[in-house]
This record gives sequence, structure tokens and C-alpha cells, in this order.
Amino acid sequence: MPAWLLEPQVAPRAGGTRRSFLGRFAGGLGHFVERAFAADAASAQPGLLQRVDPRVKLLTLLGLVLVSVFVTRLPSLAALLAFAIVLVVLSRIPLRRFAVRAWLVVPLFTAAIVLPAMTSWVTPGDALVTLWRDQRIAIGPWHLPQTLAITTAGVATAARMLLRVSAAVSFSVLLALTTRWNDLLAALRAVRVPRLFVFVLAIAYRYVFVLLRAAQDLVLARRSRTVGRVSAAEDRRFAGAAAGALFGKSQAMSEEVYGAMVARGYVGEARSLDRWRLRPIDLGWAMTAMLVAAAVIALDIVLGRVA
Repeated sequence: MPAWLLEPQVAPRAGGTRRSFLGRFAGGLGHFVERAFAADAASAQPGLLQRVDPRVKLLTLLGLVLVSVFVTRLPSLAALLAFAIVLVVLSRIPLRRFAVRAWLVVPLFTAAIVLPAMTSWVTPGDALVTLWRDQRIAIGPWHLPQTLAITTAGVATAARMLLRVSAAVSFSVLLALTTRWNDLLAALRAVRVPRLFVFVLAIAYRYVFVLLRAAQDLVLARRSRTVGRVSAAEDRRFAGAAAGALFGKSQAMSEEVYGAMVARGYVGEARSLDRWRLRPIDLGWAMTAMLVAAAVIALDIVLGRVA
């Protein structure tokens, strides 16, 4: 054995080296696959929602999403979000993982969008915090108001939008995390969702993993044939060329994926190996979801009359 192969390897210090563009790209692909497998693992946990019939779970969680869209009062939206958190705990889903999937991207993006709505420029009202007063500020050809403040009405509008989006996304992520993909597709067909729509979802879900594996193979082949350091510009050129090659490869592979599904018995209908029967836990969950929805709607109506 050569001496250099017998030497112990020392792990680089965190922050000591900077990952290349290609390394970050490969890490992103791996992270995507890891999150997909984590979702499959969450659906196998012996939690509350995992034991509910997928058809009942689909209808009730979508109903709660609709309730979160139509109610307008802050306490009502906060109650819905609290109920979603309780379901996360009862379904034995790690709260941190759920927060990353449900609240990291969409609600934060919504918060960035509604930031202008908090100011007197968009939502007039009583000033809560004055940003500037009697000043002329121009950004290129645009002139900002001479007085700009964060208003109480603007904060209420932003909080209402943020809570609504967080609650709706939370129930949607709960449905995805606690239901296996095949069961979810079969439940969609059971509630008479058009077969073409379900077919497109099934193909897209299967095909995205095929494309990810092909992209990982391209990155692995490049890294295994690279000696020495490669510049970031060269990595970006390779990523562009790999995207073009992946597009051509995906066209040739699409028929193969469909042929493989047909060879394994796929006829356009989503099926599940489980035989679904309504049980007491399904009826209990349906009654609980309807009571919570009715209570939230009643609370919203009462608060609207008081206001």
C-alpha cells in the first residue's frame, strides 16, 4: 500500500474551506432527496393523522384550509394555527422539521410582501412607529412620502395575512407529511378528482426523482474526473451544459418511465394496497375537525359583530 493511502485523514475545519458551486449544487440535490425520504418516514409514524382514513383526512384538512382562507379576525386565525400545532404534536412529527417545511419559505415570503402594507403609505391609520417625518426622499425617479409611519391598521393587516397563510400552509403540509403518496393519489380519485389531473401528479412525482438521480450522476461523473481545484466560473459553465444535457436526456427517458409504470400494472388509476374502511377514529376525527371549524367560524362572526 502506498504510504499516502495509509495516512489518517483529517477532516477540514468548519469554515476553513469554501465549498465550490458544484459542491453546493450536489448538496442541494441530496438535501431535496433527504427531505422527500423524511416525509415518507413521517407518514409511517404511529400518530393521530397517520391512522385516519386518507379520504377523510383529505376532505377535513382541505376544509380547514378553506376555513383559514375565509375567516378574517386575528383570534380566529390564531386559533386555527394553534390547532395545527396541536395536530403536529399528536401526529408525532418533529416540530422543528415541520417548521422548516411549513413556515420557513412561504410565510416568510408573505411577510416580506406585506411589509409595505404596514406603513401609512399603503394603509392609513394611527401611527405606531414613525420612520421619518417631513423629509424629502427620492430613489431615482420615485419619491417617497414626506412622512412615513407604521400604522396599527397596517400591522393588523400584515398579521392577518401572515396568520392566514401560516395556517393554510400548515394544514397542507400536515396532509403531505402524514399521508403516503400512493394513498394521497388514491384518495384524490376516491373524491372524484379527474383522472388526468391525478395522472399528471403521479408522473411528475415519479419523474422528479429520476431527473434528480440523473443530475446526481452527472455531478458525480464530473467530480470523479476532476483533478485539482476548479474555478467557480468553470463550475457554472458545467452546470449550464449539464442542464442542457439533462433536458435532452429527460426527453428520451420520459417514455421509458411511462413504459416502466405500465409494465408494473399502471393503467391510469391510483391504487393503494390498503383496504379503506371507516372506523371510529375516522368518524371521531371528522367530528372534531367539523367542531373546530364551526367554533372558529362562530368566533369570527361574533368578533365581527362586536367590532
